[in-house]
Amino acid sequence: MAEFSAPFDESPIATQSQWSRMARRWGLDGVHATDPADTTLKVVGNGSGNVTLAVGEAFVNGFYYKNDTTKTIAVTPNAGGAARVDLVILRASMSAKSVTAVYKTGGTSAPALADDEEGIYEIPLAQCTVAAGSSVVTAVNVLDRRWFTGRGAAPSLPGARRPSVKSQLLVEGTNLYVGDGAGWKFLSSPGIEEGFYTPQWSAGGANFHWGTFAKNDGRYVVRGKRVDVNIHVIPTANPPASDEPIMVSLPPGYPAAYDHRSILNWAYTSNNDEGSGIGVAVIYPTSSTTKIARLRYSMSDSLSSTATPNAFSVYTNKPWNIRTGDILTIDGSYWLA
Repeated sequence: MAEFSAPFDESPIATQSQWSRMARRWGLDGVHATDPADTTLKVVGNGSGNVTLAVGEAFVNGFYYKNDTTKTIAVTPNAGGAARVDLVILRASMSAKSVTAVYKTGGTSAPALADDEEGIYEIPLAQCTVAAGSSVVTAVNVLDRRWFTGRGAAPSLPGARRPSVKSQLLVEGTNLYVGDGAGWKFLSSPGIEEGFYTPQWSAGGANFHWGTFAKNDGRYVVRGKRVDVNIHVIPTANPPASDEPIMVSLPPGYPAAYDHRSILNWAYTSNNDEGSGIGVAVIYPTSSTTKIARLRYSMSDSLSSTATPNAFSVYTNKPWNIRTGDILTIDGSYWLA
């Protein structure tokens, strides 16, 4: 096939097929409506031998359709012995050179839609069920089946937003909003899909590691101002005993917010017959915004249920002597500055 490009002065759009092929790239087939609750091109049954089509506009196979007054469409009588499932459609016809609203009969299920882009092409508006021997469709026997089309996301300047448009997407800087007709609601901002790092462990001011062949993995995902992080450790050697609590680094370049403490979860299982434990991993911004400062667990000095509990920190050597084969996992979220 020879190359084709248009429209140019010496190469215009000369046929409806060329127009359809070009216009299909501009928008999806469907009804132009800001919300599915709109009555744009909605079909209603009223218990008579007709259904009504509301005013509205649509794209069908790259062609524009407009109905500017309520249209009455006749229901095809059902002479069969079982209920029949029909459709009201918009049909674009290359041979008829038009887009029209049509009542299309089916059978025990709805009829198939034609999808020949060079011939007949159809999109649904409503599904109608006609009882055996009947020629009427009541309101409850009409199901909305409209496809919808829309606009692309609109760019915007901070402080100079256009009035809110329902279901419209708005891009402002790197943030995405959606309109509800009254205002613009924040949806999301860009993040890091998934990142990996090697956590740095310390106790007091001294760094330590879990053994030459230890598993010491950190992974994280950034969504706007929130960081989801998972740290997983399986030692291959005993870390040195310390009188200072265990600390571990957060993903590099993503420090925690200073104005509040973030809390994650941790779980420990001994492979050396010393039991297990769970607790919370706490980021104390006054201590560091780049580290989890404490692995805390709750317990009491008494067996009484009324005794006041207290929180204690995990060390490399207490309450467990962490060593080869044990498993320590930290998982949770924190907020960026």
